[in-house]
This record gives sequence, C-alpha cells and structure tokens, in this order.
Amino acid sequence: MSADEIRFPTLGNAIAGRLTTGAVKGLLALAVAWLCTWFISVDATFGKLVIALIVSFVVSEVLGAVLERPIVLREYRAAPGGLGYVLLPLSASVLLTFASTFAVTRAMDAAVLTTAIVAVINTSEVLWLRSWEPGPTPEEEQAKFQEFKAMTSEYFAEDAAELKRRAGHKARERYDKKKARGESNDHGSDGS
Repeated sequence: MSADEIRFPTLGNAIAGRLTTGAVKGLLALAVAWLCTWFISVDATFGKLVIALIVSFVVSEVLGAVLERPIVLREYRAAPGGLGYVLLPLSASVLLTFASTFAVTRAMDAAVLTTAIVAVINTSEVLWLRSWEPGPTPEEEQAKFQEFKAMTSEYFAEDAAELKRRAGHKARERYDKKKARGESNDHGSDGS
C-alpha cells in the first residue's frame, strides 16, 4: 500500500480508539464516583463501583464500536454523524452501565449513581465532539493530508536543504580525514 492510498479505519481501529477514549472517560467517571460517595451513601463498596465501571466502560466501548460499524460502512465516513450514530452507542452504554453495576453490587442506588455519571460523561463527550455532524469523507481527509504534506515540505524546504548540505559536508570531512590517515577503501583499483 502506497502512502497516497486512502486507508479507511477498520473495526479494530475503531475499537482501539473507543477503548482509549473509554479509558479517559472511565478515569473521569471513577473520580466523579469517588467524589459522589463522599456525599451520597450507597449500599456498595467503592471497590465494587470500580469493578462495575471498568466492566461497563470496556463492554460499552467495544459494543459502541460494533454498533457504529454498519453506519460507518454505509456512509463511508469514519464519523458519519446522525442520530443513530449518536444514540445507539449512548443508550447502549447507559443500559450496560446500569446492568453491570446492578449485577456487581446488587444495589439499586449504586446502579443509578454510576448510570447517571456515565450518562453525563458520555453526553458531554457527544456534545463536545458534536458527533451528530458528519465528519469528512476519506477522500476529503486524504486531500487535507496531501495539502498539509505539501505545506510542510514547502515550509521546511530551506531547513531540509541546509541539513542535507551539512550532512554531505560532514561525510566529506570524515572521508577526507580517513583518506589522510590512509584508511580509505579504494574500490576502483581491482577492476570490479
């Protein structure tokens, strides 16, 4: 595959990306849950809340990528936008959080607390990223990349030429020093 070919993200890329953002959101959810347990009494230990949040984020992020995939493929965009693209993973994460927390803690108040935290964090992410708006097509992304590549090579052309000149000068100096010491390899003398 050449560098100029369009590469559409695979399901593995989508899962890896969602797990990465899920890790950040999970840490934020853990911090908020810890703060909430100072003010709200729940019938579960903080350790059980941690387990429930980890399970819910891992499962919901993987499931979110799987649920988004048909929409991504149909629209042929990494971020196709639309209500289905936003609401399917969001509602799945809320339902999974409630179910996993209740399964781990057997406490309704803990399940409601973690569900509210996850719903607020995921909704904030959707609003911040404006996920309902369609992102660029792969062709648009490739054109933007090519434009950026041309701009950077134009911008750094003088620096690159200077570095090449210095490298050539250093190589020539090393060769001259070796030649002066009599260490140079004379490749043309044996006729090959």
